[in-house]
Amino acid sequence: MFPEISSSSRSVQANRACFLAACLMLVGIVPAIPAGASGPVRTGKPLRPGIFLFSSPRLHDPNFLHTVVLLVTYGKEGASGLIINRPTDIPLVQAIPDLEGTEKLSKPIYFGGPVSTNLMLVLLRSDSSLEGARKILGNIYFTASRKILTDALGNPDPDKKVRVYAGYSGWAPMQLDAEFVRGDWVIKDADPGAVFAEDPSKIWPAFFEGQEKIQIRFPRPVPDGGAVGPAWIPTVFPYGQK
Repeated sequence: MFPEISSSSRSVQANRACFLAACLMLVGIVPAIPAGASGPVRTGKPLRPGIFLFSSPRLHDPNFLHTVVLLVTYGKEGASGLIINRPTDIPLVQAIPDLEGTEKLSKPIYFGGPVSTNLMLVLLRSDSSLEGARKILGNIYFTASRKILTDALGNPDPDKKVRVYAGYSGWAPMQLDAEFVRGDWVIKDADPGAVFAEDPSKIWPAFFEGQEKIQIRFPRPVPDGGAVGPAWIPTVFPYGQK
């Protein structure tokens, strides 16, 4: 288990009104968050591990306002994911100063979601399989292993391969399905490059700006049932196709 944050770090966090709990720790195994299976779940449905959930512009829940969530588990027990576009101003070395290698990671801790913000979870890139980590897509793995994180921080340029999150986003069985049907989320196959984007704040607005530019030409109806000329009608595709 990771040690508690130092008292000086707590003071700084309090002054910043940070969301993190007083004690951040990294457990030695993947935490008990909803997972329908030990690995990626294949459901035949649009919702599945390895997709992005873009919060709808009409979704005003402050926990998910303008967020992009990478879904990491989805099954009969519920779903869970990590918000990838909410960096904090807290560096990992400040949160856990005695963890070896933290000084090599200049990227801050990210807010993964409102559930269990006392847990630190990790997404990382690896060209080989990792015991104790769950493959999400491509070469991206999800873990809560201290050893795996320490090893990853020892690699060259960890900023391009490691993201650390406080907390996660969780849904009860069928809850995310209902929110999706209601239109709270737009889904798209996840992009590994976006997960490790240099400026994640651009991901959500860029996605919806692109959607607004998609237009389909429909004939304009007239009273006698005919059509007069084409009319440009902006259309947002439901699943965020490029």
